[in-house]
Amino acid sequence: MKYRAEIDGLRAIAIGAVLLFHANLGLSGGYVGVDVFFVISGFLITGLLLKDLDRGDFSILEFWERRIRRILPALAVVIIASVVAGWFLFIPAHFKQLGQSVTAQALLCSNFYFWKQSGYFADDADLKPLFHTWSLAVEEQFYLLFPFLLMLLTRFSRRWLIATLALIASGSFILSVYCSYKHGLANFYLLPMRAWELLLGALLAALPVQRGSIRWLTESLSVVGLLAIVWAAFFYDADTRFPGASALLPCVGTALVIWTNAHALTLVGKLLAARLLVFVGLISYSLYLWHWPLLVFGKYWALDPLTLNQRALLVIAMTVLAILSWKFVETPLRNRNFLARRARIFSFAAVVGAVLLTSGLVIDKMQGVPWRLPAQALQYANGHDDYAFRIDLDLNQVLHDEFIELGAGDKTQPVALLIWGDSHAMAALPVIDALCKEHSVRGVAATHSSQVPLLGYDSRSEGALMDQSIAFNDAVFAFLRRAHVPDVLLIASWNGYVDFEHGTNHLRSAMLRTIPALREAGSRVWIMKPVPRQPWDVPDVLVSAVLAGRDVQTLGVSLVDHRKNSQKLDPIFAGLTAPGVMILDPTDLFLTSAGTCRAAQDGHALYWDTHHLTVHGSMLLRPLFQPIFEHGIAD
Repeated sequence: MKYRAEIDGLRAIAIGAVLLFHANLGLSGGYVGVDVFFVISGFLITGLLLKDLDRGDFSILEFWERRIRRILPALAVVIIASVVAGWFLFIPAHFKQLGQSVTAQALLCSNFYFWKQSGYFADDADLKPLFHTWSLAVEEQFYLLFPFLLMLLTRFSRRWLIATLALIASGSFILSVYCSYKHGLANFYLLPMRAWELLLGALLAALPVQRGSIRWLTESLSVVGLLAIVWAAFFYDADTRFPGASALLPCVGTALVIWTNAHALTLVGKLLAARLLVFVGLISYSLYLWHWPLLVFGKYWALDPLTLNQRALLVIAMTVLAILSWKFVETPLRNRNFLARRARIFSFAAVVGAVLLTSGLVIDKMQGVPWRLPAQALQYANGHDDYAFRIDLDLNQVLHDEFIELGAGDKTQPVALLIWGDSHAMAALPVIDALCKEHSVRGVAATHSSQVPLLGYDSRSEGALMDQSIAFNDAVFAFLRRAHVPDVLLIASWNGYVDFEHGTNHLRSAMLRTIPALREAGSRVWIMKPVPRQPWDVPDVLVSAVLAGRDVQTLGVSLVDHRKNSQKLDPIFAGLTAPGVMILDPTDLFLTSAGTCRAAQDGHALYWDTHHLTVHGSMLLRPLFQPIFEHGIAD
């Protein structure tokens, strides 16, 4: 095909949008750059296929050879580099996930793997160096099937070919629009809902070139096309329903730019054909491959969110690596300077595929190869599993007085203490259980994730009891009144229930409704404020700190930041102190001399994520709960 410099310039726009979006340097909708790539790919590859088919010398082996030379060498280098970096930096759980993603990519199905793992905008995407290969898998799957479809369709007239491609593209687009409402993740990752973007480019290649177009109209449409891409990149964001109807804007914009510059360059085409943009377009594939792993490992190494300067340095680093990859890996194999014979490149592909598949499977089966880490790092990594009492009771259990037993477990004893709350209450139960045993009293717990322990409050959030929320709390209250429980301890992630519309008003009202009811039932009320929330996953960061030789004792959210985050809860607890009502604040138990709230102590993680205490972390709360047993239950 005739080389079109403006298409490389369009590639530069696409990779620039993706890079700026992922590096958090602006462009909230920069992810549309991938869609631009899909349309370009469909146009270029279909153009090559149709020329070969029209000449009657198409070879499926030659086509796959070209795809291998184009895709595999640079991809293999990036995957191997990611595995090496993960070996030295990743905790076992994340290295295991990396192994799984290597396996998935070796099998050409990484889009299926990441579809099952998480969403594109999920926080844990930052822990997956090969996350961006989902788009490569979509293309690989498309080009495994598409040549055979073209071989069949070229037996008929070009009109039939175009009509069939348009029909399939329309079906794929309609399916994408439907799934954007019903199956968002599948819509994003899977080929049937993405095929229309590649087929849009294919249709452009199949259509005849318009040589007699009206110049002013061509120029205008070219500008409209580029502006459509730019507008989507700037104004789309994580809340945009995408892909689906919203993907039309960048995809049709790309198609307009390609179509209007097919015969002669417009002003937009000349702009895109500028040397700098063309060069960025030439290295765009390598830049796409390198950019995400560098961002992931950079964030992993830095522990804290990357600063603007750090992100800028990473952009420079990924650009340098992309240039080297393009010059010394991509270009030599595409130009047949190495592995010139077809048999050799297929053998190379088979060996590389086997090595990657075996490596991924071994890493996965060996659970992330934990023995590569020092003992202390492993101990911190085990914090992810250092929990107990993660039990969600349902309404039926509470109605039948089936609670979590604490202490000696003697059900003939009267209940002396009821712990009522959400997953934060579950996290505090180990130390309360120990205290119940020491004081020979029976305690019970009524817990459910995302369920605030307040009467009349509807906890409608993910993980909550939804339509049974109020009934659950009513049943707990009926039990404690019937059982004459002398002490009730309310524990919750209170700030998680502050809504944007009403602020703290609903929580405050529910608190003022619940406390008098508990006091009237004869119970003393103890309310625990939330523990300090850390800015990162604690076990992961502690492991990274050990591997980097950093002092884990200095890690933790600052007291200033914790106080700032807690300020919105002040209206909830203001004025609640009264006879029989005690507010417990755990903050001082976490303080270090450096003014931070500790994340580790005595070689153990105090949290198993960012805000849930481990068993070791719960023991830090002993002084906080001791008064309940000394001045409450013991009275």
